[in-house]
Formats: sequence, structure tokens, C-alpha cells
Amino acid sequence: MQLQRQATAALRPAGETAGLQGTAPPVQGDGTGGPARTGRARPLSWRYALHDKRDLRLDFLRGYCAFAMVVDHLGGASYFYPLTGGNQFFVSAAEGFIFLSGLLVGLIYGPRARRDGLVPVQLHLLRRTATLYSVTLGLTFTFIGLSRLTNMPWLPQGEPEPLTPGLVVSLITLHRTYYLVDVMLLYTLLLAISPLAMLLLHAGKTSLVVLLCGGLWLAHQWFPQEASVPWPIANNTTFPVAAWQLWFFGGMVVGFHRDVIWQRIGRLHRWPSLALLTLAAATLVYLRYTNGEPLAGIGGTANGTAALDLLFEKHDARVGRVVAFAIFFPLLYSLLSYAWRPIAGLLGWLCIPFGQNALYVYALHLFAIYLSALFLPLVPGFDRGIAWMNTLVQVVATLVIWLMIKRQVLFEVVPR
Repeated sequence: MQLQRQATAALRPAGETAGLQGTAPPVQGDGTGGPARTGRARPLSWRYALHDKRDLRLDFLRGYCAFAMVVDHLGGASYFYPLTGGNQFFVSAAEGFIFLSGLLVGLIYGPRARRDGLVPVQLHLLRRTATLYSVTLGLTFTFIGLSRLTNMPWLPQGEPEPLTPGLVVSLITLHRTYYLVDVMLLYTLLLAISPLAMLLLHAGKTSLVVLLCGGLWLAHQWFPQEASVPWPIANNTTFPVAAWQLWFFGGMVVGFHRDVIWQRIGRLHRWPSLALLTLAAATLVYLRYTNGEPLAGIGGTANGTAALDLLFEKHDARVGRVVAFAIFFPLLYSLLSYAWRPIAGLLGWLCIPFGQNALYVYALHLFAIYLSALFLPLVPGFDRGIAWMNTLVQVVATLVIWLMIKRQVLFEVVPR
């Protein structure tokens, strides 16, 4: 999952170590490729410095998604939900995580395919897939095995006991998944298909990639059962592959054609574009705040909540959710571009290490969830519905994971 980290040694210039550890890198330009400014510090110096091929803004965004998943999956009342969405907003950490994973595949391996040839890149992606497959199975058997031993509430009703050979085979062949490890199965399957997508992109068939992933996503909206690919997966109600592949391969196309896309975006009028994105984002926040009442009646819906489900339902990656992501991702990326100094100074110590060790964070947060569900009910007076209590648990879990990253605990065991 940490694909960008593989390029660290080759891409890191002298003096970048501090930036990789979470502090803002030295500003060597105006953040848009212009010359460095001298004299008294101005807001312009807040901009991200384009001094290297490695983009710490992507590390930051992946880390933000990882942090949001830790918070949202721990659940309960929290003061963090205005920042993370609480898994109730029109965009969640899951979409960002999968999109950024695809983006980094295109961003890193696209140039490598042009430089070294297609076959070595495809073989490398398949090796990465094998690694991710082993991690997925390891987490599935460990996390679900522990959950079954203690009868955790997230297990499906009617789960067969004891562990049967048929159940083991279904897990090994990726025909069955479980809560919280389902996204790992999704990522494994998408990465397994990525060599074929890379072949088409490398051959100049980008339009075919867009047509295939867009067509499959559209087919899922109308015929979800018939569009089930690559095969039916038990318990996989949250991340159907036909819908969620749009995030990964959409990101892969963007990463592969980054330079061309960046040139075209550069032709837009900057501030009017940002103002329009901000207005659109504010509109979405208003719709969420009002439970979609202005949309009541759309598509024959009875009320605003039904309208939001119709347009923004997460599991099927509905069209409203795609539009919302297309608004918030460039807006957040632009915010980091123009205010990198203060944001990285405030949150870079957490988000950048989390982003550069995303798979590690995801693996550890499963056990944080398990331990909290196991022991918190035994704490006298603890109530998940009390925000300050539960927020404290989320803070402790986040800081423990961060400290384990800094200390490199189990780095030789858990992929990063």
C-alpha cells in the first residue's frame, strides 16, 4: 500500500530528511514553480515548494485518510468528526485512500514503464500484489480469529462455528471477507488488475481504460448483481468491486497523465476556480447539515434523507459521491499547496508519517479497535456516547500508532 515510499531512496535529495519526518521542507520556490522570494516572510512563502518529484502533499492526504479511518472505525461520539466526517459525509477516508493508491501507481510506475520498459513494471506490480495478498490473508485470519474467540459484535450473524475447511478455502480464494478487512481484499484485487491497466495506458489506450472502468461503474448502478466482478464475495456489501474500481483506476489515469492534466489545469483562472470549488463544497456541507431537505422529491424520494441515499450512497459510489470527491480532493490539494507551511507545521508530524506508513497504520488500527471493544466495556463509568471520553480513546490510539511508527516497532514484520 505504501507504493510511494519505494521511490524514496531514488527521489530524496540531500536535506529532505526533515520533510519526510513530518516537518515542512525548505521553501525554494513559490509553490507553483516560480522563483523563490526573498526579504520579509509573506503569505506567499506558505506555499508548497516544488523542489522534488516526491510530493509530500500526497503523503499528507494519505495520512489524513489513515487518521480519519482510525477515528471513524473506533466509533462512538467524538469531537473529531467535524474533521473526519464520522463516516457520515459525502466523502470518506475510504474513497481518498483507494483513489490515492491508484494515483500513486500511475504516478510512480508510469514514468518507470517509459524509462525501463513495461514488463519489469508489470512484474513489480504483481510482486506487490502477492505481498498485499499475504497481508490481507494474515490480517483476515488474525483479526477475525480473535474476533470469533471473543464473539465480537461485528461478526456476521450465523457465522459457522468452528472454523471449517470450506470457510478457510473461501478466505484463501478471496470469496469471503469480513468487516474492516474488506478494503484490503478490494485493494488486492485492484492491484492485481493494475498491470493490465498499465499496459493499456502505456500503449496510449487511456480512452479504453476510462471507458471500461466508467462503463463497469455505470453497469453497477443499474444492474449490481449482474455486474458483480470478478466473482461474488460473501460479506462484501461495503466495497463492491464493480463500483469501487472507479476510484482506483480513475486515480491511476490521473497519476499516469499528471503532467498533461497539470498543464491543462494551469490554464484555468486560479482564484475563480478555487472560489467555485469552495462554493460547491459549502453547498454540500449545507445539504448534509439540512439532511438533504432541498433535494426532497428528486427521483420520487419521499424526503431529504432518501434523496441523499439516492445520490450519495457510499457503497455503490453513487454519482453525487463522485461529484463530491471531484470537488473536495482538488480543494484540499490546493489548500495544502497555498498554505503548506502552517498546515504542515500544525499536522505534518502526524499526517506525513501516517501517509508514508499507511499499510502499517491500517494493520495496527485493527488491533486498536479490537482491544478497545474488548476492554473498554470493563472500565467503570466509561460511555462511548460521551464525546470527551471517547475522543480521549481515539487520541490515545492515534498517538500509540504514531509512536510505534517513530520507534519502528515491528517494521520488519508489518509491511508499510
